[in-house]
Amino acid sequence: RRVASLATAPRPRLRRPARPAPPGMLLSAVRYARIPREIVFAVAKGMYGRSNRCMKLAHLRVMKELNHKYYLRHRRPSQMRTLWIVRINAAAREHGIIYRRFIDGLHRANVPLDRKTLCALAETEPFT
Repeated sequence: RRVASLATAPRPRLRRPARPAPPGMLLSAVRYARIPREIVFAVAKGMYGRSNRCMKLAHLRVMKELNHKYYLRHRRPSQMRTLWIVRINAAAREHGIIYRRFIDGLHRANVPLDRKTLCALAETEPFT
């Protein structure tokens, strides 16, 4: 049998102290990290039943809510673009042209207007 000397013994791994999160990141959906208890209950405030009192239930509901809010935040730009296109199409058809030809004509003429601006123009200037 070998006797392990102090020089060859494995050193214990030291854990780094956790860095504090920036102030804006406290309520973001952290997938695989522990959310501090105060933050969980701050988000769960106003929820029905035991979800605003019990840590386990509150954590489940908070994670679900934060995930849902993340999903909705990333879906909103697509919905807005769809809304702009619908409004531009309606305004273009009032003048006897379809949306695709209108946008194609703008691109060919090098008119640098985006759909958001075109939508605002279609709402405020419908006849010019």
